[in-house]
Amino acid sequence: MAVDYLSSLNVGSGLNSTEIIDAIVNAERAPKASIIEAAKEQKTLEISSLGTVKSDFETFQTNIDLSNGVTGIGASNTGSSATISVSDKGIVSEFSSTLEISQLAASHTLVFDNFTSDDADVGSGTMSFSFGTWGSDGAFTANSDRTTVAITIDSTNNTLTGLRDEINSQSMNVTASILETSDGVYALVIKSREGESHAMEITVTEDASDTGLSTFGYTSVNSSVETIAGLDAEFEIDGVSITRESNIVDDLVDGIELTLVSTTSSAETISAAYDTDLAMLAMESLLENFNTLQASLATLTSRGLNGEEKGGLAGDPLIRSIVSQMRGYTTTAITGFGSESVYLTEFGVTTERDGSLTLDEDTFTTMFESDPDAFMAIVNSRVTTDSSLVTASVTGDSYTAGSYALAIDSDGVVTLDDETLTEYSTNSYLVTSGDAIGLQIDLTSSGADTTIYMGRSLIDTLSDYAATILDSTGQLEDKITTYNDDLTDYDDSLDKLDLRIEALRARYVSNFSAMDRAVAGLKETEAALDNLMEAWKGSMK
Repeated sequence: MAVDYLSSLNVGSGLNSTEIIDAIVNAERAPKASIIEAAKEQKTLEISSLGTVKSDFETFQTNIDLSNGVTGIGASNTGSSATISVSDKGIVSEFSSTLEISQLAASHTLVFDNFTSDDADVGSGTMSFSFGTWGSDGAFTANSDRTTVAITIDSTNNTLTGLRDEINSQSMNVTASILETSDGVYALVIKSREGESHAMEITVTEDASDTGLSTFGYTSVNSSVETIAGLDAEFEIDGVSITRESNIVDDLVDGIELTLVSTTSSAETISAAYDTDLAMLAMESLLENFNTLQASLATLTSRGLNGEEKGGLAGDPLIRSIVSQMRGYTTTAITGFGSESVYLTEFGVTTERDGSLTLDEDTFTTMFESDPDAFMAIVNSRVTTDSSLVTASVTGDSYTAGSYALAIDSDGVVTLDDETLTEYSTNSYLVTSGDAIGLQIDLTSSGADTTIYMGRSLIDTLSDYAATILDSTGQLEDKITTYNDDLTDYDDSLDKLDLRIEALRARYVSNFSAMDRAVAGLKETEAALDNLMEAWKGSMK
């Protein structure tokens, strides 16, 4: 506490001016500072609450994405000769087929060995790689779909390692590697892609001044160099004989990828089937995450009625709008998954009075087992068509979900909802504007009139909305930034208030000091008069 020495020495007015000034100044500062501090405290609470909203949406987006694509369908094989997986959940459906594999596809493999080091000199010149089929008569028939690739070997790469690297640098589906086959003995292994028609013919023209490259020529069948002949995969599906160039087969069953592993000794069964429990688990996970988010938002926006604690964002219009939008997504029709819209209520989802969602398992089971394809609208965005002559896909997520009419007139003009499309490559069209932006349409033969369905799942819709909320340039981030700026303004206001108060204190100190000096002067005058009177009275005696 400051000490008023003038008052202690009974000099001046005798008032404790320091306490008086403190009281006056504090009375001036306190109400104004209280208003600023209260506003600052409220703004800090709101910033913290907005941070909670942001964190909640990050968690929500991460968690619901785990259920994205969980349609309930799974693929299996009764044996081990092939692996089967779902490659496109949007088009796969239940099936069961027998599988017998008589031959796996193989890559044409050539081995050139007996080199003393991986840096051995291989000579220089040109190597030309042609691709095709080696017949049983030893004749080579070129593959018309592939082109010959020539590489140059010179002083910069005329070692075994240099040759390997040069082959691997070419985009010709050929790989080269160096193996140490025994102690100090190296071999160059050249391997083509799988398939009988992708076998290699290697023609070498070597430099006369730097011979040796002809060692790597292969212009006739040579069993001492060829370790594996190029082969096609041969197998049967439901008794139908099939050949493919690769052991990875993705064009037999819609949405299914089959990888052949070994030949079979007996028929195996490959299949795909829906699992109601798996689909229900995905739905329950979605609802649980939705309810968790909604409960948090409800707490943050609570108005504190009926004894409840008031939320940090009570009455906030942005958060109220977000809550309303989220609830709207769960009741709005989901389009683009067929001629009929899909609703959550059809799968037994009910909105309770508090905004939470509950699931009736019996209703879900009945709906899913009667129409599992409709469940795609919840968990799997897709683009489909009603015609086998038209395939479609989409790039990006700016399109508007729904159905679009594709028409092809007698002149071959293609329109989508009466808008003429431009062909960007043979029988392929890309929509670059409008509601169907990003849609790619591919026609088989001349195609056919059909309906194209562009569906965005509920999970993708919610995830996209969460991304909008979390956008660094979005309304939520803008609000946090604005509120942080407000905190800075409040601190500035407190600083300015303190400066004004200090100036006020200085003025009061100056005024009280002047008053004390004036009173001190009066007291001196009083003392002088007292002395004069005493002297006068003394002279009268």
